Amino acid sequence: MTTLQHTRPASGGTTASLALHGLTIILFFAASSMTTPLFPLYQASWGVSAFLISVIFAAYVGALLLSLLFLGALSNHFGRRAVIVAALVVQCVAMVMFLVADSGHWLVAARLVQGFATGIATTAVAAALLDVDQKAGAMINSLAPMVGMAVGALGAGALVQFAPLPLHLVYAIALGISLIQLVRTLVSAETFPDRRSDGWSVRPRIEIPRGLRSTFVRILPLNVAVWGLGALFLSLLPGLFHEMASTPSMAWLSGAAVGVMTLAGAAAVLLLRHRSAANARRWAGLTIIAGTALVLAGTVLHSPILILLGSLPTGIGFGGGFLGVLRSLVTQARAEERAGLVSAFYIASYLPNALLAMAAGYAAQHLGFLPAAQFFAIFIIAMAAWSLGIKLGDNNR
Repeated sequence: MTTLQHTRPASGGTTASLALHGLTIILFFAASSMTTPLFPLYQASWGVSAFLISVIFAAYVGALLLSLLFLGALSNHFGRRAVIVAALVVQCVAMVMFLVADSGHWLVAARLVQGFATGIATTAVAAALLDVDQKAGAMINSLAPMVGMAVGALGAGALVQFAPLPLHLVYAIALGISLIQLVRTLVSAETFPDRRSDGWSVRPRIEIPRGLRSTFVRILPLNVAVWGLGALFLSLLPGLFHEMASTPSMAWLSGAAVGVMTLAGAAAVLLLRHRSAANARRWAGLTIIAGTALVLAGTVLHSPILILLGSLPTGIGFGGGFLGVLRSLVTQARAEERAGLVSAFYIASYLPNALLAMAAGYAAQHLGFLPAAQFFAIFIIAMAAWSLGIKLGDNNR
């Protein structure tokens, strides 16, 4: 095997490199959530059904998962910079597709392209951040997705509420920022000094070490609850707010609910990062139950504000659960086992995320958003409660 040498950022450029790649990953995840406040407008303007909205959501998740599994190692062979540039180009294509979209089917296609771009970018940008500084890079990797989703949902909600061209302006802004990041990345230094040139295979590595299979099964209830929250807030709540009270404030509230949940998740990662995995999982289970119960009460009382209040504890559970579940697995795995294990973890995360979103959309189509959200909330509470009774023997990790 031969290696191709690249220039690692000088010590003085470390902060600039972290800022560049941190903003890029925030951009991708902001773009992923900014469609959420627009769903009620798509329903009103184009007659997009509740089930098609869930398909739009699931299309993104499915494309992201496939690109993560099959293209996750691209940057090991072609360099971080080249792969990030390619992902930004594909992201720009997706934003253009959103700008010219005039039907729900266009939205499905645009979300497929967007998910593909995000999947390519996720591993390459994460690796670039770790190349520059392992400690700071790991922290940015943990926080950036949640911060990005919050920025996207809150920003899009504000633009829908107060700015003109609600179906276009948010995508035009995202396209402009993507182009700026594309140029900045093109002139940046390559962070990976030992690019491999021994060929590249698209075969995914999905392996669960024998000694971790029991642990993997035991974390599934909490993992399903965590990613079920993502499906509930990003796919179901916008239509629920629209159905409960069709007023101009609803678009803002749906974006605010996602923003509060994801920012609380980021705060939970910071607060629990020095706690054991078992402690993080326990806090996650309790706060998911409490927050989802508030959301459920909000649906019963027809109170959007109560649902918004519930997004705070659910967000703590979202971040704490993600941290606790992932740490329970990777701290027990050998270095050579982690790639396959993380691939399996993402399958066990994104697959139920997409399936639950589609099931919720189907239920909303036939029963209405209100009963669909109530059944969904009860299911999440049940999964979180189940997780509290599971012991993994990792109290000190």
